Amino acid sequence: MCRIIIVEDKQSVKYLRYSVTLTALLLLFCFRVFAQLLQKLYPVAFLPPFEDWQSGAVPYWLLVVAQFLIILVCLVAVLKISVGRVIPKDTTGKICLSLGAIYLLVMLFRLAVGLTIAPEHSWFGARIPTFFHTVLAAFLVTVGVFHYQHGKKKS
Repeated sequence: MCRIIIVEDKQSVKYLRYSVTLTALLLLFCFRVFAQLLQKLYPVAFLPPFEDWQSGAVPYWLLVVAQFLIILVCLVAVLKISVGRVIPKDTTGKICLSLGAIYLLVMLFRLAVGLTIAPEHSWFGARIPTFFHTVLAAFLVTVGVFHYQHGKKKS
């Protein structure tokens, strides 16, 4: 049996789009964290080796702690937006959009350099971490768009 849920609040539908997008980005990042942890503790053949998941710029123990904190912060943001317990602010949107855009551009530059002129460099050549940094940048940009679009209406 198929159920059709009628949502009367158009705002909820808009927020739902952000919730779905942010949840997908967070799940991608969680996959990255847990896949690398799996490769560290119980290596499996169907995933890239542990070393491919990081550039080595930060010791793994510190990286994994930071990653779990990032997951926690992102999860709080997703939950607050999902249940409408956040007040969108134009200024927050501008800050998140600016930082997210800079972050995304730096990671795209890193990827381009790593794919072309410095593939053997430990930081530039680390493709998996770079991809997942773009995921985090996209998360930040999405939060920024949410705040900017919906904060403008209330200002």
